[in-house]
Amino acid sequence: MTASIEKFTVRFVNKGETYGRDFCLTHDKDEPMIEFYDARYPHTEFGQFVSRYYVKTLRGHTNGLSLDGGIPEWTVSAAGMTQVQKLIEQNY
Repeated sequence: MTASIEKFTVRFVNKGETYGRDFCLTHDKDEPMIEFYDARYPHTEFGQFVSRYYVKTLRGHTNGLSLDGGIPEWTVSAAGMTQVQKLIEQNY
């Protein structure tokens, strides 16, 4: 499942789905992951990969989230994280 939040494509990776460079890895854990892609750069079908977290790491996090400390624009606002929380609640 994917969603657009701010400039990011947010992708949920469930057990059995592929991820990683060229999507050559298969997620083998029960805990789903959330990936963030910068949709402005077409490096993949989702955009440029930025970061990946387990759902349990992000659950309940409603403050802004810096995805890469070296690139200030790769930050999800508090409003964006509230949207991420709604997606988590709806799907997990």
